[in-house]
Amino acid sequence: MLLRHFLLTALALAFLALGAGAPAQAQQIIVMVNGDPITTFDVSQRQLMHQMIERKSVSSQQALEDLIDERIKIQQAIRLKMEVEQKDVDRLYASVAERSGRTPEQLTEGFKQQGLNDRTFKQKLFADYVWGQYVRARSGTVNVRDADVVAALQKRGETQMIATEYTLMPIVFVVPRNAGNYAARLAEANALRGRFTDCDAGAQTVKSLKEVVVRPKVTRLSSEMPPQLRQILDKTEIGRLTPPEVAQSGVETFAICGKREVRGESAQKKEIKDELSNAQFAAESKKFMAELRKQSLIEYRRH
Repeated sequence: MLLRHFLLTALALAFLALGAGAPAQAQQIIVMVNGDPITTFDVSQRQLMHQMIERKSVSSQQALEDLIDERIKIQQAIRLKMEVEQKDVDRLYASVAERSGRTPEQLTEGFKQQGLNDRTFKQKLFADYVWGQYVRARSGTVNVRDADVVAALQKRGETQMIATEYTLMPIVFVVPRNAGNYAARLAEANALRGRFTDCDAGAQTVKSLKEVVVRPKVTRLSSEMPPQLRQILDKTEIGRLTPPEVAQSGVETFAICGKREVRGESAQKKEIKDELSNAQFAAESKKFMAELRKQSLIEYRRH
């Protein structure tokens, strides 16, 4: 535990000292937050980050206020000895890079070419990560009532609460770890998909195939699924297989063994529930930040 706290403290202090490597002329201190400085370099980097990541421009004042909140988040993490390591931040950074179709190294190089220090973005990831843990620990589990979801749906003009219940049979073409022969297994799965027309008869055929596993049937509601997956299942006829995809244990496809309408549900239910949960989290976050700001010593420097 002491080691993990040391790692957190070292990592957090490194982020708090982010501007230390900037040119001296760019190191004009604007604000001190509980003794930690925010410089003109920090502000310009934050503005550049918004332009590159979010494709939007923010004023220097807004960038400064964001940085003040960020400093407070990191300081609170240190104060509470929250557990986080460099690998946690690296994982978040790699996830962002992957979503943009790049490696972490390529993302860093792209930042560098446009004048952005990758530590500016990693600092934000770190602060948001520890702050999320803090808010969830203080506020407990976010509870969105079904009545709130129904009211939100009706506000959108959706009064027909109908969803689809799918009966699915997972089929896995096993690929041993480090084998890497996904292409061959994808070809086999696509070949099976072409001749698979019935769940019961097809299951018997699949069981005779080498290193192919038929898992027990499961039921899933469209209201619990992302839109892209719903579209795939809706387009796949009963008795047929979904397009195979690479999964953790190999190549996976699903046999559609049944579809039926379920009243009292909605395809947009999960989307609405997520929106309401996010709104609750944002409200709690704003409240806790306001409390910590009141307790903090924020000194604006005049030049």
